[in-house]
Amino acid sequence: MKDRINEIVKEFGLKLMKKVPRKDYYIVYTDEGTFYLKKVDLKKSQIHFIHNAKEYLVYRGFKNIDRYVMANKVPYVKKDKDYYIMTKLIGGRKYDINNTEELKKASMTLASLHNASRGYVPRRSSKIISNMEKLQKIYLEKCEDYIYIKSLIKMRSAKGLVDNLFLENIDMLYDMALESVKMLQKNGYFELCQREALERYICHNNYNHNNIIIDKNEEFNVINFDRCRFELRCFDIARFMVDVMDRTKWEFDTVLAILKAYDSIRSLDKREYKIMISFLQFPQAIWEIATKYYYEEYDLSRDRYYKALKDKIEKLPYKLGVLNKYKNEFL
Repeated sequence: MKDRINEIVKEFGLKLMKKVPRKDYYIVYTDEGTFYLKKVDLKKSQIHFIHNAKEYLVYRGFKNIDRYVMANKVPYVKKDKDYYIMTKLIGGRKYDINNTEELKKASMTLASLHNASRGYVPRRSSKIISNMEKLQKIYLEKCEDYIYIKSLIKMRSAKGLVDNLFLENIDMLYDMALESVKMLQKNGYFELCQREALERYICHNNYNHNNIIIDKNEEFNVINFDRCRFELRCFDIARFMVDVMDRTKWEFDTVLAILKAYDSIRSLDKREYKIMISFLQFPQAIWEIATKYYYEEYDLSRDRYYKALKDKIEKLPYKLGVLNKYKNEFL
């Protein structure tokens, strides 16, 4: 693998001095600075879509991002069937999730990204990546997962801690998920998608604590655009809110602070506030734990899954309290 990394770095036009492996990427030290290098589970046309989206943001004035390094005029190196991308390492720190001012600044940064993305038209080499009008179908499929997991648990003669905890709460979780689908239909999701699609906005789709870096000049930088796509901008800010509250605790004042900061840069309209409630309500984090545990890694780290599930379920009353206040404020 060492020789392969050296070859890849060389194809990017750099000389490898040192490499440090991480979970799913390498930090590589070269004769021209320090970079991230990682293998991506993306097709060539998808990499072009992301690269061109980044370059469009820079062209539109949003420059604090991790642009791809080019290799022979393309933003990747291909080895066998694998694609590798490289980005400049942006030095700094993650924003402090408990610092209200930094939280607001992060929200404003996302609004600025959305403003800059307006009108992005992918080039012919790109595959258009879009979630427009897909969320209802995605939610319904996840509702079916809850039903299937419930049947799996019931068929087991011997049930563990994770099984019992899911079984105690899965009906409530299913009802929350199904209500999210109904909210999409009720609040004009498809009409909003049709309107936003005409203006062609890019969403980061993974805007969270790990992908926001404050550099030495106290500027906010956005990294890891691997999931970026055409999507409703209000879902990007909703994802950010959920990430913040899942990492801390569900408080309505936090929701208001994030929304007010975002709205100061890019005004949210009444329909967007209504649509966001469906995203805030959907029990996504618990669905992720459930599908990983029952579909992928059942025999591994059961204690870890139990602790993660218990934490999310214990936060549900606080989440429901925030949702009720949100509905009273915006619906």
